[in-house]
Amino acid sequence: SIFPKKPLLLLLLLLLLLLLFVSSACQSAPHVFPLIPSSGSISNNGNITIGCLAQDFLPGSLTFSWDNDEDEAIEFTEFPPFFNSHGTFTASSKAVVPAAAWKHFNPFYCKAAHSLGNRTEEIVRPIVRPDSPPNIIISAPLLKDFAGSPLNATITCTAINLHTQKTTIQWLRDGKVIESDEPTTIRISKCSYSVRSELTITKNDWDNGKKFSCKVSNERFSGIKNISRPLICGGLSIPVTVETIQPSYADIYQTKSAKLTCRISNIPDEQDLKELNVTWTRASDDKPLDTALETYHDEENSDLIYADAVATVCVDEWEKGETFNCKIIHPDLFPSMEVRSLRKPQDGNPSAPHIYILPPPPDQLALQETATVTCLMKDFSPPEFFVKWLRNDEPVDASKYFTSTATQESKAPKRYYAYSMLNVNTEEWNSGTTYTCMVGHEMLPLQTSQKTIDKNTGKPTVVNVSLVLSDTASTCQ
Repeated sequence: SIFPKKPLLLLLLLLLLLLLFVSSACQSAPHVFPLIPSSGSISNNGNITIGCLAQDFLPGSLTFSWDNDEDEAIEFTEFPPFFNSHGTFTASSKAVVPAAAWKHFNPFYCKAAHSLGNRTEEIVRPIVRPDSPPNIIISAPLLKDFAGSPLNATITCTAINLHTQKTTIQWLRDGKVIESDEPTTIRISKCSYSVRSELTITKNDWDNGKKFSCKVSNERFSGIKNISRPLICGGLSIPVTVETIQPSYADIYQTKSAKLTCRISNIPDEQDLKELNVTWTRASDDKPLDTALETYHDEENSDLIYADAVATVCVDEWEKGETFNCKIIHPDLFPSMEVRSLRKPQDGNPSAPHIYILPPPPDQLALQETATVTCLMKDFSPPEFFVKWLRNDEPVDASKYFTSTATQESKAPKRYYAYSMLNVNTEEWNSGTTYTCMVGHEMLPLQTSQKTIDKNTGKPTVVNVSLVLSDTASTCQ
């Protein structure tokens, strides 16, 4: 007989045959799943660990391998299969990859080789849909571009936070479709795209207020944004302004003349100023004065310039209240002649300033660093004044001190105050160096007054200081 005679051996044989039957009936290839690291473990530098899991395979022999789109070998570790409660096997593997490649959505491939079939699983950073909705940004042309030949410039339309690169951009002028170049698409992330298009426009269309529209469309989004010169400027142009600027008291004292300034602002950089004519005249006889015209770029807006027309008159004329007129002619900037008048403001109750000079505070000197000497001027009118500082009777560079503008402190009578602060070296102060505050104001005796202070006196004293500001004098006609 081929069967064992002992009952125990017979039972074991039957169990073995049953196990072989069941095993052959349940053999299967593996199911492979990605193992993704948490977002908090992603860094810009170094490496990061990813993995994959093979489940429900039988028989239990399985091997892993890893690569990427460049078929580069990747460092990995595989763990031996283990038998689970379902009568099949489970195994896993991990790989170390560059964090930068993972962050930029580069895919990696985990390959599981099994006798019943091989499996490959793409492992890539999960797609996170952008929180921000699509948006259209349209940029105005640079005015300086219109200065070239031909008189053309470029406007730009950019659509961001798009879910697909299959997006179209269409340009319209006053509602009618116009031709343009193909847009450029940029992939921002795995799930976000940016599409950009440029359109060349003429200066004539821009100056005449033509409306240009950028229409963006894809299967999930449709939007349009408009731009024109009136839309961004609130009109066909930024208004050109004219103002007159009176001479500063410091200039009058230094040059013994009065400088009148007529300023034309908000002039477009490309504007032809050959026909700009600016002339100062005396109102009493309407005779023209020698007028110098200079142009400067606006520091706050590089697309704009301003022009200063300057004439010089005698101090006596200015002080006596003579009126001067600035006349501006330009066919493009002004429809007719612009006239602005300037004369010295009249104050019915002028007053000389009271001057106080204050030593550095003791707690500031205790720091053994820079100390501050302060000059205070109070109860003066009119508000025009100037301040100069001396150290041991020698002029101090203006960069070493700060002088405020005049601030009104009372209304009836109208009075002003101001202050000036000089930074001094603590060692120089302690050595007895003298510091003098010289104040210029039209109501002071000889138009100037000065007070001096040092550590030894501790109190301000009046000293005679000869301060030569300029040898320049103007000729009055």
